[in-house]
Amino acid sequence: MQNPKILKRSIRQFPYTIVGFSIFWFICVFLVYGFDEASVRMNIRWSARFAIICFCLAFGASAFRFYYKNRISDWLIHNRRILGISFALIHLVHLLFLVVLHKYFDLVFTVRPMSELALGGLAYVFLVTMLLTSFAPFSKLLSTKHWIWLHTIGGYWILIVFSNSIFSRIMAGNLEYLPLVVLLVCTWAFRLAVLIRKRTNAYVATN
Repeated sequence: MQNPKILKRSIRQFPYTIVGFSIFWFICVFLVYGFDEASVRMNIRWSARFAIICFCLAFGASAFRFYYKNRISDWLIHNRRILGISFALIHLVHLLFLVVLHKYFDLVFTVRPMSELALGGLAYVFLVTMLLTSFAPFSKLLSTKHWIWLHTIGGYWILIVFSNSIFSRIMAGNLEYLPLVVLLVCTWAFRLAVLIRKRTNAYVATN
């Protein structure tokens, strides 16, 4: 049986493992393909994929656990904070790649519609706020109710942004994003199913 102290230390190091693997992957892309527009765009795509996977696992964990109580859902619940932190860090790296692309190769922020920039910009505001309040010194600044509201509203906003981005690529014929579509649809389905179930139960209990 594994030593509990070793297990606890491994869990604490888990986000560093996810982020570390992602950074290693990005470096490998640059080493193999060189530093040019194509390799930067490739890392933009990969960082988005890694971030979406971590986000969906974290944001969908409680809803999945609501319907399926097994080892997988136990693991997701136990590690959702860590997955959320990993998502935030990787997606900040994604933003860094976008800035590099804009500065050295293509003025992506200039040609994007203002509405799209506002949508994504607000998602990053939520991301940074949620990341900071995942740690005790900042979470103490919020009441439990406000913390839940922040992470729920922020989570849904980020889910909307990811869904809009990935679904638009599928509509454009980029079928390589189909696995992410499945993951996003499952996240939506579980979250909304739990929301409807709780609202229905609350209505029945008061009538």
